[in-house]
Amino acid sequence: MGIITNGYKKAVIHRYDDEGYIKYFCADDFEGLRSENYEFFSGKNRLAGKFYYYDGCKKDELVIFCHGLGGGHRSYMTEINLLCKRGFEVFTYDATGCFESEGRSILCLTQFLADLDSAVKSLKSDGIFQKSGKIYVVGHSLGGYAAGNILNYHADIDRIVVISGAISVKQIIAGILGGARLPAKKLALKRILAYENKMCPDYANSSLLDALAGNEKKYFFAHSTDDAMMPYSYSTGYIKDTVKPAGARFLIYTDRGHNPNYTADAVRLMNGVFGGFNKAVKEKKVKTFGDKKAYFRDADWVRMTAQDKDFWAQVIDFLHS
Repeated sequence: MGIITNGYKKAVIHRYDDEGYIKYFCADDFEGLRSENYEFFSGKNRLAGKFYYYDGCKKDELVIFCHGLGGGHRSYMTEINLLCKRGFEVFTYDATGCFESEGRSILCLTQFLADLDSAVKSLKSDGIFQKSGKIYVVGHSLGGYAAGNILNYHADIDRIVVISGAISVKQIIAGILGGARLPAKKLALKRILAYENKMCPDYANSSLLDALAGNEKKYFFAHSTDDAMMPYSYSTGYIKDTVKPAGARFLIYTDRGHNPNYTADAVRLMNGVFGGFNKAVKEKKVKTFGDKKAYFRDADWVRMTAQDKDFWAQVIDFLHS
């Protein structure tokens, strides 16, 4: 398979589970928040999904929320609860190889788009999509990549919110490599894309730019220019400054890293806590599960996931525009 592909698989392509030392909220942590299970298949794997809502929610508007790499949908319960508090019903799920869903691994980055397509197809097949009236898709990071591309497969979705997302898998890899002009980086990009095409041939070449054309008013992009995980210049920055889509909305920060929907205080706290954790692991001061649990014992998860009110006010205004 090759050194490059094997290295890529070792670094990225594996299962992502709740290992028990990081706090992930659930419906029980939010008084009155209700949830209903909903399962569907993506390929051969059964994916675990849920509808979240409060009594009296708008039944004619459904938000589909797509999580990013490294966790599952419970990594975003603060965001999901906020949307539910604003009257929306939210459908979300754990992607292939993540948390409660089946799959020996995530299979490939493109699988996040394949999973979203499978989710929408299932909702349509069961009549839920049609009953809801208006459908909005919100995604962060790799989930933002999936959200941004879904109009290539389902043009009847009403609004798309891309938070720290990506144009395509090609741009994700190019961003990680810091460009692909040098021969070694160009080769790495070629080999990784070949693997992605092999694993998900129907989706690997999808580009948000194709979906955006003619649908500019359906898109809201949020990003921070200091994002190290999904580099701004390879994604939202390119769309905003080079493509310049008339009618699309942009919300750009300079100090929010990979989480523009968090408060500045939450971002600073999270960077400090996880930066210290990663340093302790590297220095072998944290080794066992017990060590990890102890490190995070006093972490303020509520403060560390606090949502920026102005950010969400602009998103909700967009959804209702």
